[in-house]
Amino acid sequence: MDLLPTEEQDEIINTVRSQLERNFDLHALAELDGANSVVDSALWKQCAELGWFGLGLPEALGGVGYTLAEEALLFAEIGTHSAPGPFLATVLAARLAAMVGATELAAQILSGTQLVALAEPHGDTAAVAGATVSGTFRVTDFGGADLVLVLVGSSAAIVAASDLVAEPLASLDRLVPTAIGTVSQVPALCYQDDASGLQLRATVLIAAELAGIATATAQQSTQYAKDREQFGTPIGSFQAVKHRCADMAVRADAANSLVRYSAIAVLDGLPDAAFHAHAARVVATNAAIENSQINVQNHGGIGFTYEHTAHRFVTRAQVRSRTVGDLRSHLGGL
Repeated sequence: MDLLPTEEQDEIINTVRSQLERNFDLHALAELDGANSVVDSALWKQCAELGWFGLGLPEALGGVGYTLAEEALLFAEIGTHSAPGPFLATVLAARLAAMVGATELAAQILSGTQLVALAEPHGDTAAVAGATVSGTFRVTDFGGADLVLVLVGSSAAIVAASDLVAEPLASLDRLVPTAIGTVSQVPALCYQDDASGLQLRATVLIAAELAGIATATAQQSTQYAKDREQFGTPIGSFQAVKHRCADMAVRADAANSLVRYSAIAVLDGLPDAAFHAHAARVVATNAAIENSQINVQNHGGIGFTYEHTAHRFVTRAQVRSRTVGDLRSHLGGL
């Protein structure tokens, strides 16, 4: 099986990469650290116009007509650039609304006019997401959100953000605003009792973003090892550094390969698709966390500074590794 992107997929990657490099510069985004909302509405609508939110949604449902494979490539680039914003919640909510026939709601999400936050149970084993939604949730990107996508087990629902009583929660990643929200018996705008397919897509897309983080940090370390000189020679010539960079590249490549295969497995409905999705998530999680940490070490003193972007990947990897499950839950899925 050829897991390399096709020419058409490469065009998608290049378009996404150009947009991210132009409008999601991490140095500029530092101004938003700790802000209640990190979403620029005009920029968000540009992403919508480029078709990012409906990339894997059939044209008949208002999407672009590509598949999960292309969505995974999109999220890998988002991870590579550590771009903030509720991309996952938006893509999943648009699919949920479209699949259950809430066409007007889906259109609003796809157009970027309705911002969607992501809610997962926060130590509440009694939380429910169905025709009505109840429970205490950890809500990501709540500030400025119009809607909230609630995921509980294999169920999913969308509620109005105004229905949640939320308190800000200190986030490890200062570009990922987090809150604790409580809701009781609120009617859902739309829901799906068996959203296991949506959960599986979420697993693959988070894995793709984590794989992108692993790739970005491997590239950042390799470039620094070429540029930084010590004793008159690039530090990349030293075994202690070159071996770390090589290990980082191997981890990133393994993560990306597994993500691409898992996307195809889920897309084709293979009987072991869930296994491959969980495997990709586990490998990508470990790759992102290890690479981001080693990247800081490879940069020496400057890698520990706030001004450098190395720490952005460390915190994003930690936050994403705990989104839609965590390492333990996905190991359990294997």
